[in-house]
Amino acid sequence: MKYLKKLFKCLLYTFLFFAFFSLLLTAFNYFNIINYQTVTIGKIIIPILSLGFSGLLMGKKATKNGWLEGLKISLIITIPLIIFATIIGEFSPKKLTFFLILIITGIFGSILGINKT
Repeated sequence: MKYLKKLFKCLLYTFLFFAFFSLLLTAFNYFNIINYQTVTIGKIIIPILSLGFSGLLMGKKATKNGWLEGLKISLIITIPLIIFATIIGEFSPKKLTFFLILIITGIFGSILGINKT
């Protein structure tokens, strides 16, 4: 039960991080503060940073095997994204590469988190 609470808290923080920066990027785009190329780059960087952040949080709370905790949280977040991309028909090798980068980022974030404590 304690592990599920920790996992849920980490997922909540990750979702809030992702939602805040996505809304910020959208607002900047709406008011023409940033251009479309910046939005495109932001759509790539924001998920990477949010998964790195979630890995970092999971790693801080882990006692050993930080990479495994990062893999767990990355898969929990990435598998629904893969399923959703497959359902709407946008799954491609480029997207698969992006999802693998997300998983690796979560693992590295967790490795950094466990070494930070």
